[in-house]
Amino acid sequence: MTQAAATRFPFSIGHVAKVTGVAVSTIRSWENQGLLTPNKSSGGHRSYGEADIERIRRIDRMRRVEGQSLSGIRRFLESEEEATAAPESETAPVAAFNHIGARVRSLRQEAGMSLRELSERTDIASSHLSMFERGVAFLSPARLNAIAEVFGRTLAELLGGTKGRDFPVVRHGQGRIVGSFGPGVIIEQLTVSQRMMDAEVWTIDPDRESDGFYAHEGEELIYVLEGSLELALADRDAEVLNPGDGAYFNSRIAHRWRNTGDVPAKVLWINTDSDRLSTMSFEKSDRRLGLGAGLGSGIGEGALSLELPPGARTFRVIETHTEGHPTHILIEPLEGLDADSVVGKARQFAARYDSLRPMLLHEPRGHSGAFGLVPVASSAADFGAFFISSYGYPGLCGHAIMGYTAALRALGRLSRHKRFTIEVPDGILAVHVGIEGDADAIALEMPPAIVAETGRHARIAGRDLTVSIAMCGDCYALVDADAAGLRLDVSGIDDLLAVGDALRHHLNEALPRRRGAQPAIDCVLFHGAGEDGTVRQFLAIDRQKFDRSPGVAGLACLLALRGAEGTATPGTRLQAVSLFGGQLSGELITTTQGAGGAVAVTTRITGRAHLKAVATLIQEVGDPLGSGFLR
Repeated sequence: MTQAAATRFPFSIGHVAKVTGVAVSTIRSWENQGLLTPNKSSGGHRSYGEADIERIRRIDRMRRVEGQSLSGIRRFLESEEEATAAPESETAPVAAFNHIGARVRSLRQEAGMSLRELSERTDIASSHLSMFERGVAFLSPARLNAIAEVFGRTLAELLGGTKGRDFPVVRHGQGRIVGSFGPGVIIEQLTVSQRMMDAEVWTIDPDRESDGFYAHEGEELIYVLEGSLELALADRDAEVLNPGDGAYFNSRIAHRWRNTGDVPAKVLWINTDSDRLSTMSFEKSDRRLGLGAGLGSGIGEGALSLELPPGARTFRVIETHTEGHPTHILIEPLEGLDADSVVGKARQFAARYDSLRPMLLHEPRGHSGAFGLVPVASSAADFGAFFISSYGYPGLCGHAIMGYTAALRALGRLSRHKRFTIEVPDGILAVHVGIEGDADAIALEMPPAIVAETGRHARIAGRDLTVSIAMCGDCYALVDADAAGLRLDVSGIDDLLAVGDALRHHLNEALPRRRGAQPAIDCVLFHGAGEDGTVRQFLAIDRQKFDRSPGVAGLACLLALRGAEGTATPGTRLQAVSLFGGQLSGELITTTQGAGGAVAVTTRITGRAHLKAVATLIQEVGDPLGSGFLR
């Protein structure tokens, strides 16, 4: 088999049977009946590609859910293939109920995205996407929702919203009719993408379903008018709703639905979109911040809201900590962050919203070492984010990525992502959730840590220090605290900060400044032997700032140093402990010898992050310290 063929058909029939749940004997039977055409080697060995797996899943669904015969399925698939083979210039038959495909094609072309790219990001076969865009095939709600997320739209917005005069009364049958989910699901849109709520009446034929779980922004209310509907949320058993039954839930919880009855189900379906809500303006001149129901004997008993002073601004955040170090995740939607890359979005934030950085991170809300993260969309990875700190816009921060992962998991965004990618200013990282049997573990595949220099001597505050220099995002000076006679415990923090700050200034004055030379030292990592083979770490950023965790990139640099010294090889693991008890584990993956003696090491760093709070920050107009300050 050629290399190209191996890339296209990498899966055995046993693997395909495992991932699709269809028996090997059944797959072979479907092949004999002309439903499948696997790749075959000269020896008769079958192999399958992603498109084959998708086709098998479709056939299985058409058999089990729709009850179609194999001959009927074959005729349907053959007609699809004929439509796909037709040149784009030919006019394909467009179902009268389905115009959403053309809208998706327009969005895709505006984004400069190919069918293959959209297929890779949604797990929908390119051939099926092509037919869908041309109006000769349909997609399930779960798959339409996946497409909507790619383009930063809600499912309701993707369906096109409603058009017409702004009038509060919608007469029976006068809502916009949408049939874009295919035969058996009809939606009458009463109001969509105009108000705080999207109100629709769904008519769902027996055996029609959402085709799996899906999730999106907002909250939703379901009320059954006629028939019955089975509803399942990811965290609980399925429930059958009958006429008069309703359900209300957070749409970020993965959910699916199915008509298990014998008659069509008619359902009032209402969705709210939190992003739209946050950007709406209201006519009321006063503003109140909702507190929820006040229960008990506390100060807020009976108070449902907090009255804000005129002109006050609010910003919502999720607070996490990673092995002790905090991350403030700004979730307030911000306009104007529409650059093509995360780096570009960070520059737009710096130009338009830099005042939010000290407000979010500095005292009286935070401290000099506080860290923030701003989630943004990415066209190159599953998620995107850039970092903010009291001293600027770092390109990489491992503890913040772990905190962001904990928030994404709590928001239900990782239900289908045990491994995902995230675009940050320094590049694209892979993140694993729940590795080696530990459901809470978060592992980062770090960019190469490069050891630029070892054995440099410096005399600081009467101490002779041996310093190594390594880079992983920032540039680190590494110092063996035991050899320097420095105490690696809480009582020695002031001394460590003073020595670290003096060393950093000394090195930045001593290192050459010409183009292409060693970059400035950003921080100093003190390390020393801990108990049971662990290493103690303390990361000093400047005279007042330090990392409360052991330091994710710092551990990557220490593993790189040991690799350069020959005391660590691929597979070597290292457990790092902070002065406050936080722990990270690191594994050396590869070591590469570069030009000029530099050593580059790839690592995987694993830790845990925890939720601390969901908060709404308030900035009053008359607060002289509302923008924050540093001491």
